[in-house]
Formats: sequence, C-alpha cells, structure tokens
Amino acid sequence: MKKFYLLLIFSLAAFTSQAQTFQWGTAEWNIQDNWVFNDIVDYENTRVVLTYPNPANYKLTFLNVVAVACNIFVDDATEPVEFKATAQASTAVDISYPFVEGHKYRIVTTGSALVQANLATYTTDTLSMNSDSYSISFSILGPELVNTFDVEGTMSLAITDQNWDLTYSLLDVNAIKESLGISDISEATIYGLQSNGSYVPYEYYGPGYFDGWRDADGDYTLWSGGYNHFAGHNAYPAVYSIKITEDADSIYYFFYDYWKEYDPEDSGETGGSGMQGKQRAPKTSYNSIIWDWDNGDGTITQYNRLYRVDEGKDYKGSYLIKADKKYVLINATMHFVSIDDYNAHINNLSSEGKQIVSTEYYTLSGARTSQPQHGLNIVKNRFADGSVKATKIFVK
Repeated sequence: MKKFYLLLIFSLAAFTSQAQTFQWGTAEWNIQDNWVFNDIVDYENTRVVLTYPNPANYKLTFLNVVAVACNIFVDDATEPVEFKATAQASTAVDISYPFVEGHKYRIVTTGSALVQANLATYTTDTLSMNSDSYSISFSILGPELVNTFDVEGTMSLAITDQNWDLTYSLLDVNAIKESLGISDISEATIYGLQSNGSYVPYEYYGPGYFDGWRDADGDYTLWSGGYNHFAGHNAYPAVYSIKITEDADSIYYFFYDYWKEYDPEDSGETGGSGMQGKQRAPKTSYNSIIWDWDNGDGTITQYNRLYRVDEGKDYKGSYLIKADKKYVLINATMHFVSIDDYNAHINNLSSEGKQIVSTEYYTLSGARTSQPQHGLNIVKNRFADGSVKATKIFVK
C-alpha cells in the first residue's frame, strides 16, 4: 500500500507539471561581460551562472533538469571545448566547467532543454527545448609562474617489485622555497594538475584517494576502480602513478601491474574499471604476458602479468606549488621502455662518472653465477672509489 501511495504521488506530480507550459524567457548571466576574477577563490565565491526567468512559474520538481549545451573557448583558441551544464529543480544553471587560474574564457551556449525523469521507464522525457544563444567572456587572474622544474624516471617490465625497486626523482626543495620566497614548504599549497591544468587538492590526489594514479589521458583516477567522486563518473582504468611527497623533495613513479598464476584454461581476457556511460573514456591498452618466475630453488612458476602501459611511450604528470601570488610548476615524465633499454639505462647510471673494477652476478636466491642467467638476476658492480651498487636485470 505504501509503495502504491508513493507511485501515486509521483504520478500526480508528473501530471501537474505536464499540465503547465514551460516558458524560457530571456536568460541572464550573473556577471557582466569581460568580468575579471582576482583568482580561483574569487571565482569559486561567485561562479558563472545562466538563469532562465521561467515567466509562467512552471513548477519544477527534483525530477526536472534544465540542461544547457555550451562551447567554451579558452584564451585565443578558435576550436571550442564542448560542455553540458545542468540544474536540477532550478533554472539557474551553474556552468561547472573546471576553469583554471591564469586564463580567459568565452562561453557560447548552443541550446537548452528541460527534461523530466520518467520513473516508469528509467529514462528522461524532453518537455521543452530552446535554441537561443547566450555568450559571456571573463578572465581569472592567477599567480605568477616563477620557476619550472622538469624531472623524469624510467620504468620497464624489468621491474618486478615496484616497491622494492623504487623509481624516483629528487626535487630541489631549497630552490622551490627560494623561488616562492618562503622558509618552509608548509607555507605553500601543493595541487595536482589534471591534463587541462585544473587543480586537484591533496585530499584527492594524495594517498587517501587517487594516490597519484592517472588514466591513459593523464587525468586522476582510482587504481581499484569504482566511482570517481571527484570527476563524477565511474573510474577510468588506472595506467600509471606519479606521486609527490608531502615535503616536495621527491617524485615517485609506478605503473599498473597485476600478477596472477598462469592458467592455460583462462581466456586471457582483461577488463578494467571503464566508464559505464555515454561519455568518452580514454583509449586504454590492455597488455598481458606469460612470465617465467625463477623461484630460486630450481623450479619455475608461470604468471600472467597484466599491465596498461606501452613500451616506447612517455606518461606525464604535473604539480603546482603555490604561495601568495607566485607558483612553481613541477613537470614529471615517466618513460616506459623495453627491458633491454632499461638494463642499458641502469648500467649507464651505475657507471656514470665512476670506474667499475668488478662485476658479480647472482640469482634471486643469492647463488653467484659466472654470467647472467635466464630471468631475473642481481648485478653487483664494485667501483674504484670502493662503493658498491646492486641492481636487478632481466635476461630473456
């Protein structure tokens, strides 16, 4: 009986709404043309809203949505970014595009529609459409770029335990602080940057949520999949991670890497936590390889190793460190190379500026060999200055 009563209420609400005729009227922006926001905080306090007057006083319920299609031109671009903004139970539509400091924008609407959710069919019905176009221009002033730091790391399938063989770049914290005119990094705010330059605060880019993981387009996503609350859609597949430490002294690099024991009866199909909707998802590679793992006792276990990076491709991530009206930019690049190129890279790093006096080879179990064996090997280089460096290499 209760369920029937609720359905009757919804039906009456729909009937009442449809008995009226929605009138659009002439919409108005909440800001004047060529408005200038002092910074992103000033923008967030005001935002950009287009409001239709609804002169017939059409009763909007939570089932009603006003959708506005826009072309957004960034700086002097001639090709727009297509965007849709919506308002539920309201005709005040917030143009919720991720606007960024230091840019100017022009918004041109291309059409609007009033829709209503149909509870019986789980679809939306279009009640009214409008083709009037409205435009607005504005700028968001930003801090001054005072320095840029470019770092890079090299990764490969040769790395089988990414937490043991950490790949990282050191950042010059003193140079960062000097550039910003601060005495401690805690006086600055660190933001992760999306591919379009929009800010991502620590509570999202940090270890409590994204943990540095990005999709194939370079935007933040969840390693384990599920719903991405920051972006408002199901998480795109994670491909790689570029992390910055809280004190901004290092960048760490990782790539998506999943192991399971090889089963010849398994079809080998791989999935992912892709977008479940009509929005465009990044084009993602799904790679797998059968890996012979040397157990160190004369036995081999075969694994199916799944990964989403491609050899020869670079993967990027940036961070912005801001203090007062200034900021520094950290651009990090992860090179994903073949196993042979990675081994050559490691050997070059080991011998750079130093003379190697001896090289020793070991299996993972610690047994010394006269030359590298098939699979993973530990290479120990001894230098003329007395230092020793051990690295892992993979031999096909």
